[in-house]
Amino acid sequence: MNRAPTFDESWHRVESRCVRLRPGVEIFPQRFRGQRWYVVRDALGNRFFRIRPPAYRFICEMERSATVGEAWDSTLDNSAEEAPGQGEIVQLLSQLYQSGLLRSDSEGDVAAVFATQQKEHRRQVAGQWANLLFIRIPLINPDRFLQRTLPMVSWMITRTGFFVWLALLAFGAKALVENWSEFRAETGGLLGADNLPWLYAAIIVIKGLHEFGHGYFCRKYGGEVPQMGIMLLLFNPLPFVDASSSWAFREKSKRALVAAAGMIIEIFLASVAAIVWANSGEGLVHTVAYNVVITASVGTLLFNLNPLLRFDGYHILSDLLEVPNLQGRATRTALYMVEKYFFRLPSSTNPADTKTETFWLVFYFVAAFIYRILLLVGILLLVSHWFFVIGMLLAVGFAFMWLVMPVVKAVKYLWSSPRLEARRGRAVGLSLVLFLSLFSLIAFVPMPNHFRAAGVVRSDPFAHVFAGTAGVVGEIIAPSGTMVVAGQPLIRLTNFEMEREIELVNMSLRVAQIQQRAALEFDPVRHLSLEGYLTATRARLAKLAAEKEALVVKSPAAGRWIAPEMITVVGATLQRGTELGVVQGDDSHYLAAEVRQEDVARLFGGNVNGTGVKVRGQEQYTLAVSDLQAIPADRDPASQDPKKRGRGGIAGLDPRRVAPSTEPIFEVRAILVPQSECYLVHGQQAVARLDLPWEPLLTQWVRTLRQLFQRNYRV
Repeated sequence: MNRAPTFDESWHRVESRCVRLRPGVEIFPQRFRGQRWYVVRDALGNRFFRIRPPAYRFICEMERSATVGEAWDSTLDNSAEEAPGQGEIVQLLSQLYQSGLLRSDSEGDVAAVFATQQKEHRRQVAGQWANLLFIRIPLINPDRFLQRTLPMVSWMITRTGFFVWLALLAFGAKALVENWSEFRAETGGLLGADNLPWLYAAIIVIKGLHEFGHGYFCRKYGGEVPQMGIMLLLFNPLPFVDASSSWAFREKSKRALVAAAGMIIEIFLASVAAIVWANSGEGLVHTVAYNVVITASVGTLLFNLNPLLRFDGYHILSDLLEVPNLQGRATRTALYMVEKYFFRLPSSTNPADTKTETFWLVFYFVAAFIYRILLLVGILLLVSHWFFVIGMLLAVGFAFMWLVMPVVKAVKYLWSSPRLEARRGRAVGLSLVLFLSLFSLIAFVPMPNHFRAAGVVRSDPFAHVFAGTAGVVGEIIAPSGTMVVAGQPLIRLTNFEMEREIELVNMSLRVAQIQQRAALEFDPVRHLSLEGYLTATRARLAKLAAEKEALVVKSPAAGRWIAPEMITVVGATLQRGTELGVVQGDDSHYLAAEVRQEDVARLFGGNVNGTGVKVRGQEQYTLAVSDLQAIPADRDPASQDPKKRGRGGIAGLDPRRVAPSTEPIFEVRAILVPQSECYLVHGQQAVARLDLPWEPLLTQWVRTLRQLFQRNYRV
């Protein structure tokens, strides 16, 4: 760890002050990663802060000394090597003062301390309401209730309870694995109007039990739970408890268990619900159990267990790694990197102990920032899809929080931070140059521009072969896998009833002809009536002859005849329209990909710099294309029927997964240039990358945003 500079420019502001810890503040030791730390506990506000031993020794000297300067001099006399620098002292006093934990004789009386507490309270309230996603409203103190009811549930927080939990988890997982296809099939109705009330009720109940889990585990190990209330998560009321007293536990295993308690309860509920769901028929119990399984498992995995969000997974990771205030430390480490290597600030101190820790703390800061942005964007899109006005209001709030406020804080830091007193001009100048450079890079410098389109590989030609009439498979003339030409016989069917019917119709025709000749001399009226009958009989005979000819199935195109299952149905009766196989070419293939209308306009509005296609399973090869063209595509699932594929649509897509399009869709076709190493088969999935003329990133982002609004909101 880098040692902080001994002297600091802002030391004169605090050197002559006389400050003490406010009554009610307690300090006791802890160990993190083999190092000694101290926990500062504010008993009145139930808040906890962690400090290192040098800061603890300074606080002890501060209680015995007349001024801050004397306390620091005493610390230097006792342990000059480990004494904190002046900058660290200023930062420590600032944090304690802002948290209302210090009192100063120069300020006079208790009124000043009370004012400080009020200021801190207002700051916390403002911070809560500034975060529109997670607004906490404290309601009650559940500590006494938890104490009284703890004996009834304490047996669960033992080894016996762990083994029971583990057994239920195993049985629940077994029930899901054995019924996985049915479980997946029911997800289609999860967001249906009939199921939404049950889903929401499951969320409320499960999250309530989740928070009680935190409370009981914390009380079991001796912590206090002073607050319980409602957290407005996206304006949805969910319960919360304050189990922050677990930070004072000396054993990291207990701290981690308190953080994991809610997830332990949810997994327990999900396991029980999975067993009930698998062993119940359709009905209310079955529906409720399914909703509990989804809510208690998916929510736990995606949110609570994710260490990039300040939920349970974050606190578990922080405790297991023994890194107090992981997010704050990562933020300070990132700021240190900026101050040290960008502003060249000599007094900057690295909060990390090693280079490896510095790397992963900065990595955590960047990853958490990106993930939060992506999560907020996803939530905005989801909310605005259902509630446009609320989504727009949230967008304005998030833009203020994530765009305006960071800029304001950065400007305030550059303008007034005491740490930059000696290098303020350099810091402001470099920041301005960096901002203008990034803006110019985004707004004016052309960058690669492309989009991707998913599709399927088609053989050219490709034709389905159907039975033209009903019959019994009598002979396979062309075995599957042979090359055939157009019109070549493939299969011969037989139809005994058709043969008999043809004989009967021929006999009827001859009889009618004899009767007509006889009526020509004796009954002219009957002769004319028989003429219509003969016409109908000849038409019927011609139709039967065509059906008889269709008993010999012929190839509709030249290519390879593929019908591997026909050998197993010799002697079986097939109905008219039964698919017998396909004829496909081996030498020519093309890609059929779906593209939205706006992308088609970009595709043909300018020159395409290049197009490459990667086939799934053979991504190491990039196929070139030729003869790029676009035609309107039918997204009606009915068009996916094999009999109708020739009329449009993209073959190879599952019709059950294709919904009618709400916007114009085009099918882009491009002939694939073959490579000897890449094996192409009709129906393979592929992705085409189409490179367009380079454009600045800002232009590309604005277009994407505009298309998003046009597609989702018709704006």
